[in-house]
Amino acid sequence: MLIVGSGNLVHTLYTYAWGRHPREPYDWAGRLEKAVRDIMLASEYKPLINYEILDKDAALSIPAPDHYLPLLYVLATRQNNESIRFPVEGVDGGSISMLSVQVG
Repeated sequence: MLIVGSGNLVHTLYTYAWGRHPREPYDWAGRLEKAVRDIMLASEYKPLINYEILDKDAALSIPAPDHYLPLLYVLATRQNNESIRFPVEGVDGGSISMLSVQVG
């Protein structure tokens, strides 16, 4: 079975470096991507469901849930014995996460 969720963990277009030189990730974008990866690896999904409690990094990184919610659907398919991998990581334009999550 193949289930695909499409979105972005960090999706803040108003701070994106449109057409400018490549930009390093904003501190808050990098911190949130790392925190969410760590939470997924620890199989602690409750903070991801209630992501507003993560801190101000989540508020800056996820201004609306539409690009974030597909991650929860993908994680919901994970069985206890399945691994989680991140085949693509990093933040583009300072504020768009390219993190890819592979379950199984």
